[in-house]
Amino acid sequence: MTTPVLPEGGPTPAATARDADTLRVAFVGEVDHGKSTLLGRLLLDTGSVTTDRLDVPVEDGGLAFLLDGLTEERADLFTLDTASAVLETGSRRYVLIDVPGHAELLVNMATGASRAEAAVIVVDCRERAAEQTRRHMRVLAMMGVTAVVCAITKMDLAGWAEAEFHTAARQVATLADEIGLTLVAAVPVSAMTGDNVTAASARLPWYAGRPLLDTLADLTPWGDGGAPLRVEAQDVVEGRVLARVLSGELRIGDRLVAPGEDARTALRIERFGEPPQESATTGDNIGLVLSGPPCAPGTLLALSDRRPLRGDRWRVRVLCTAEDGFAEGARCTLRRAGADLSGRIARVERHWDSARRAPDATDRGPVRFSEVAELTVMLDRPADGDDVRVCAPLGRFMLTDGAVRILGLGIVDEIAGEDRR
Repeated sequence: MTTPVLPEGGPTPAATARDADTLRVAFVGEVDHGKSTLLGRLLLDTGSVTTDRLDVPVEDGGLAFLLDGLTEERADLFTLDTASAVLETGSRRYVLIDVPGHAELLVNMATGASRAEAAVIVVDCRERAAEQTRRHMRVLAMMGVTAVVCAITKMDLAGWAEAEFHTAARQVATLADEIGLTLVAAVPVSAMTGDNVTAASARLPWYAGRPLLDTLADLTPWGDGGAPLRVEAQDVVEGRVLARVLSGELRIGDRLVAPGEDARTALRIERFGEPPQESATTGDNIGLVLSGPPCAPGTLLALSDRRPLRGDRWRVRVLCTAEDGFAEGARCTLRRAGADLSGRIARVERHWDSARRAPDATDRGPVRFSEVAELTVMLDRPADGDDVRVCAPLGRFMLTDGAVRILGLGIVDEIAGEDRR
């Protein structure tokens, strides 16, 4: 049984799954490949919304409008901004993130991907993966979203042809392997008719896999599987540190360290409205009582034997979302979990169109809109961090000019240089 659809961040019923049981899934794909319609079908067929929420009939494309919050989107028939909705099943809570497909809205797409732990790549079975799909897949890999499912859509318009499905699926599998994504499954669907979205379809007798919703149930968030403990202190109230577990598992009695400070012991773990906990895990928002004085907001806590890296020379990859780009030598700020880190772009190692493969040759010239750039950033002072494969929240950041202009979104590849703990 499902609960009604809710906006992400809004109030949730008492039975809502814990944060650690939530999977945030980005839905990406070309314009007109059926992404928004597929999301609408998932919400409708799970009972998360009812037909009276449809202002436009299903046969006229009404499903595509369920997540659209802007009137301009209906007029232009594409998603302008990143929208999200919550869908709950008996075993898991999903945040479904609908991100825009137009190249001009790359910053919205990258922002949506940066919030996700897994993704569904939506590909029209007749048109295959085109340039923007390739770009989206590279952005997913950059944001540390490695587990993806491909929904091969509009099978009804291809007469449910097995050959059309396999041709599209092989193309996406080749791209995923090239880019570094793990393609968990390719699933043939028709969002318009609902076939193989939440239940198996008799129209696809040659398909031996599971429907799309069941396939999503098998995905594992990046926070599972032995990630190191990272706890971000966000505020202090009445001696309790309000914190978020960015990765790993925190237990009563753990000895936690932060740069330049004495170790503290976790004495008590609290969640709002619940009895004290023995532990907390990735995604949990907690109240934490520590031995010794509370740590300041922005402090990053870890176990002494698995500390984050620390240094002032960071190798990063950035997707440029600034229309006028940026260049070597510019002042910048890395905005990420824990703190804003100021510095300068010390070196542009190379850059290339995000829809293409990385070139072998080095190009150190100015970085242009929609390009991926490998940079060396020199911070004003050493800071803690992880590469995106170790702890995604610490390994992802927004690159700004230090003021209000967003230059791009990026990930950390390497941390080196001076370390003054």
